Amino acid sequence: MKRYTVIIEDSAKLDVQDSYNWGCRVWGVERAHKWARELRGAILTKLALTPLGFPVAPDSNEFGEEVRQMIVGRYRVLFCVRSRRVHVLHIKGAYIGTLEPDTEG
Repeated sequence: MKRYTVIIEDSAKLDVQDSYNWGCRVWGVERAHKWARELRGAILTKLALTPLGFPVAPDSNEFGEEVRQMIVGRYRVLFCVRSRRVHVLHIKGAYIGTLEPDTEG
């Protein structure tokens, strides 16, 4: 089975950093680090193999391309597939509503 290349965009890295910082305050550094490691492992493993097996995100029509989602715990991993590359765009907690598309150029 041919694998996809997974690219975690800066916007998704910032989302993880924000959640990690929150986790450090609420859970402590060790547990936040474990969470971040498990999230990253799930993203890299699952999206490298079967990204098209995940559903289209409900708010996908707001973007200029098809955006899919993978649920990891209480987080939505939003990504798009371009050729053999998976671009992870955002990682949003369950408490976040729909994601609005970037309006900056």
